Amino acid sequence: MLVASCGLLWVTPAFADDEKPEPKEAEDKAEKAEPKEAEPKEGGKFSLLGRECKSEHEPLETTPGSPPLDVDDPATPGCNGWEINIVTSAELGKGMTGETPLFDINYGIGDNVQLKFEVPYELARVDGVSSSGFGRAELGLKYRFYDNESRGTSIAIYPQFEFAMPRTAAAAEGGTMTKLPLLFSTRLGETSKGDIMITANLGYNISTEVMTEHYVSASLGVGFPIMKKVAMMVEGSTEQALSKNLDNVREHVFKANVGFIGGITDHLMWFGALGQSFASSDADDPNHTCLLFGLRVLAGGP
Repeated sequence: MLVASCGLLWVTPAFADDEKPEPKEAEDKAEKAEPKEAEPKEGGKFSLLGRECKSEHEPLETTPGSPPLDVDDPATPGCNGWEINIVTSAELGKGMTGETPLFDINYGIGDNVQLKFEVPYELARVDGVSSSGFGRAELGLKYRFYDNESRGTSIAIYPQFEFAMPRTAAAAEGGTMTKLPLLFSTRLGETSKGDIMITANLGYNISTEVMTEHYVSASLGVGFPIMKKVAMMVEGSTEQALSKNLDNVREHVFKANVGFIGGITDHLMWFGALGQSFASSDADDPNHTCLLFGLRVLAGGP
């Protein structure tokens, strides 16, 4: 009996040793070995030149922008990306003026800088007289300096310089236009088809053209999806001259616009717009109906 009791006392510690929990150090090593999912970064960031090389093209573009609207958004084509808009537009009143085509060529540097060159071929029929020729060209540099991806918020500046090309009909008029707008866009909400976006612009415009004074401009647009591949956009905009022109008239222009944009392929989109403008300073022909249609070609990228 004594021998059996001694044997039992000897075996019991051995089982106890087998049941001891693993040391805390071993548990810590096991936790470190398991990969943890990176938490999404929140908040915005300011940047001089984006180093990431990524495309900025969305499956469905709902951010109000130009074209088809007048309001411009802070987005760029993305790193090494091309965006080429081929546009036909017209303004119909007592006469008719139009651009067919207008070539709007944009190139992305980094993920937050865009270079732009634009040139239109203009047609006009006023008082029974028709004319045509290349209009004023435009150079621009868009710089998006703030992004908050979690909120869909972006802010950019977009200085543009408008001038007449040599040996064109516009060159006889002379003068230049320097545009200095601030661009803002943010997400208002979401639907099952896409985001609801808002864009706002505020600009100061410096003119050396004979019949055009310095003016301020402002615009506000809202965009939302209406189908899987089609978005609708509405905007209101105004231009307000800061002084009177040679005719002793201070020019005011107000415009309401509705636009649509949709995808055809991953690299081709269509867009269109219908609007009405009112120039309070033009008593003879104050109202114009505005029409626009075009195609957007997307190429390049990372």
